[in-house]
Amino acid sequence: MRCELFIDVEGAPLERARADLVVVPLFDDEHPLQGGVGRVDWRLCGQVSALVAAGRLTGTPGEAALLVAFAGLAAPRLLVLGVGPRDHFDVDALDALVRAAALRAVALRVGSVALPLPLEFGSAVGRVSCAAASALVEARDGVSLRLVLLVAREEVVRTADMLRRGGLSGVPSDVAVRLPAAGGRPASRPRRTDSQAPRGSSLVK
Repeated sequence: MRCELFIDVEGAPLERARADLVVVPLFDDEHPLQGGVGRVDWRLCGQVSALVAAGRLTGTPGEAALLVAFAGLAAPRLLVLGVGPRDHFDVDALDALVRAAALRAVALRVGSVALPLPLEFGSAVGRVSCAAASALVEARDGVSLRLVLLVAREEVVRTADMLRRGGLSGVPSDVAVRLPAAGGRPASRPRRTDSQAPRGSSLVK
C-alpha cells in the first residue's frame, strides 16, 4: 500500500499552526532560548526552559522532548528536537530535522505535523519535502501524513508555487505526494489518525 504525503504551506505563527503536532529545533548554544523555540517556550510559560535548566534538554542532535501544549498553542502537542549548534544548521541539518519530525509523527500516530521553514532555506522546500516522503517509507506501509511548512505570510504563495513548479525529484515511487494548489491553497486533507494526547511532558529518545 502506498504512503501519502500532503504538503501545505501556511503563513501562521507557530502558536496558531493548524496541526496535531508542532516541531521546533533546539540549538545547543542558544541560551536564553530564541527564535521558534523561544516563542513557544513563552507561550507555554517556560516549560522548555525548565527542561533545559534541569539538564534534561541540551540541544544535542538526536535529543527530543514531547510536551502537551494545553492552551498555549493551537496544536495539542509540541515536539522539541535537538539540532546542535546554530552555526552548523545548514540544509542537511534541516533535512535531518524534517525526517526526524516525520518519523516521530508517525510513531505518535498523529495525522499532521507543522514546523517552521527558515527564510534562508525557502529554496530548499522541494528537498525537505522529499526528506519527509522518504521518512514515511521507512516508517511503515500505507501511512498518511500532512506536513505543514510554516513561512512568513508574504512568502506563502511564492513558496507553494516554487514547490509546485520545481517538482519533487527523488520522492520514492511508493509515496503519493499532494501539493498545495495554485496560490498556496491547501492540499487535500488526509484522514486523521486517532490518537490519545499524552499527559505532561516526556523525553523521547
